[in-house]
Amino acid sequence: MKNFKFALLTGAAALLFASAPLHLDAATPGQWSYAGFTQWHPQDGKTGLGATGTQCYFCKPEGAAPPPPPPPPAPEVVVPKAAPPVVAEDRCLDTPKGAPVDRRGCWVLKNLNFRFNSAVIESKDEGTLNDTINVLKQNPKMRVEIQGHTDNIGKAPYNKKLSQKRAEAVVKYLAKKGVQVKRMLARGYGLEKPIASNATEAGRAENRRVELKVIK
Repeated sequence: MKNFKFALLTGAAALLFASAPLHLDAATPGQWSYAGFTQWHPQDGKTGLGATGTQCYFCKPEGAAPPPPPPPPAPEVVVPKAAPPVVAEDRCLDTPKGAPVDRRGCWVLKNLNFRFNSAVIESKDEGTLNDTINVLKQNPKMRVEIQGHTDNIGKAPYNKKLSQKRAEAVVKYLAKKGVQVKRMLARGYGLEKPIASNATEAGRAENRRVELKVIK
């Protein structure tokens, strides 16, 4: 009788377990243990954590979207160099190589802009002067006349005096940077030698200049 009851209970338990589906949950990727099982290294990269203890640890869950591609490298910014002025007729054939020239082909200290009624060289203008120093050092035997020029605004005697002071200021600066004084001659021409029309602001701006001329 006891054996019969035991068999009956055993069969009922077996029937109960057979009717209940075996459910094994998959662990979250990256989880070291789940439901009492220890996570192993992945075998096939897909199987969830089960009786064998297999789960993908390093890969993404099945069906996950691939990572976005890395952003492309930023394009290299190339700053175009300023084109040299178009010289229709070179009127200053003795200008040394590397010297900044205007549309006539003459050696002009571009961007050297003195303040109104001033002969003081400001720090913002030193770059232009340093380029001139390099040219003079590359031609150690060259002598130059440093000419000051103005537009026609104001009286001629005053402009000539101011242009002389500006030419002398350039000589002083170049000498301070190592150019021998005996290689330079300062001379102010005032409004006597315009290179453009004084009827327009653009023309007057061209006439307000410091120009270098090679002395033979």
